[in-house]
Amino acid sequence: MNTSSDRIRTPSEAHNAPGVATGAAGRPEHGAVEHLATSECWRLIEARSFGRLAVEGLDGLPDVFPLNYTVHDGSIYVKTGPGSKLMAIAVHPVAALEIDGEDDGFHWSVVLRGAARRLAMDKEIRESGVRDVLSSSPTGKYHYICLTPSSISGRRFASSASATPRAEDPPIMKVPTSPREPTRPYEDTVEWPDPDSLNVERPLTPAPSRSGEARQS
Repeated sequence: MNTSSDRIRTPSEAHNAPGVATGAAGRPEHGAVEHLATSECWRLIEARSFGRLAVEGLDGLPDVFPLNYTVHDGSIYVKTGPGSKLMAIAVHPVAALEIDGEDDGFHWSVVLRGAARRLAMDKEIRESGVRDVLSSSPTGKYHYICLTPSSISGRRFASSASATPRAEDPPIMKVPTSPREPTRPYEDTVEWPDPDSLNVERPLTPAPSRSGEARQS
């Protein structure tokens, strides 16, 4: 049985815990990976509504379902139609939820793992708000699943698009494919002149070929 010292903190407990860093302070530098605090993981989860649910399929292989979710009282709630997802959880009542995104030039991802169960009590279904979860799937979804996390982890790092190139990085050069081909920069790094601005005088008639000159002599 989980105790208060080893169970995962709920969002309210994580936000109010002393000594836990919250918000965007202390963002990692380029090349570094920040391991997110529990409170920051919950903040990102509550700010989103789309994730990927991973379960163990009936054939023993992992299966992943993209879906919408809501958060209530430290648990994740999703709605689903009848099918492999419900059957997998009935046989293997564990699951994981992954969400990710990008904020202010930083990529992040959060993973929750824990026990999964099908909801049967109308009171819990009503109080969780899972009936109001919007779904882009056209199929009817009248079954509900609760994922209660036993572990939560997250990472954040600078995206490559926002990273500043380092001064010590050498320019990218093309590798010769034969001894006669010189090494040169990639063509997309060279500024080619506009052909219309060259003012090259072209002959009105083509020059005679050398073979024609030889016949005339």
